[in-house]
Amino acid sequence: MHGITRCDMCQVRREGICAALDDDARAQLLQISRRRVLAAHNVIFRDGDEADHYFSITSGIVKLVKTLADGHQHIIGLVHQPGFMGQTLNRRHTYAAESATGVELCSYPRAPFDAFLKTHPELERQIFEMTVRELDVCRDWTLLLGRKCSYERVAGFLLMMARRMPKAEGQVSNTVHFELPFTRAEMADYLGLTLETVSRQFSRLKKKRIIALPSSRDIIIPDIELLSAVAQIESCSSAFDEGQSRAIA
Repeated sequence: MHGITRCDMCQVRREGICAALDDDARAQLLQISRRRVLAAHNVIFRDGDEADHYFSITSGIVKLVKTLADGHQHIIGLVHQPGFMGQTLNRRHTYAAESATGVELCSYPRAPFDAFLKTHPELERQIFEMTVRELDVCRDWTLLLGRKCSYERVAGFLLMMARRMPKAEGQVSNTVHFELPFTRAEMADYLGLTLETVSRQFSRLKKKRIIALPSSRDIIIPDIELLSAVAQIESCSSAFDEGQSRAIA
């Protein structure tokens, strides 16, 4: 009889790449995996590193960062649990990955994982579907950053976080309470806004009772459908935002 493994205790094994595998296949995959636990703000891989591993995020959030020629950094994406990353056709990574929060992940050496994938097409299908979902998220953010005003950007960011955060036990379906895993300065960088603009929009959302802020990072969304309407539909005065947006440099 098999003993309890870390796969049995994994909180996302029914959602991530392992959801496609039966117990025997998961046990095989476990043999080539290594568990990594990182505190926030630690490097997983750097821009230019050899792309020799895949990563399955079992807890936390990873930010993908591109460093420009002038040395400035640009956050190009967020990967939440139970995300999968490391897929690339290049020999080396073209961006860096850092833990935005405390993160737990399984890392898989590329060659053994690719060999395993060839004998488990159900896993290949699962990874394809997860990749397509992430592409949909990227398209939404392209629209958000390219066309919407700062009020809608901040609301959209909070909406994205709320929808992707694990639900607490007993949580009312339309009400969301979570701890924001980013500082407002980090949000400003991600959204292409100034810190002052992000703080102003938080105050505006709070005044309209679209969010509540027990503390700077403690977020309560009483009605997620109302927040969704703000992020996608509600217009704002262009004069309010004039000069506030900036390109991430």
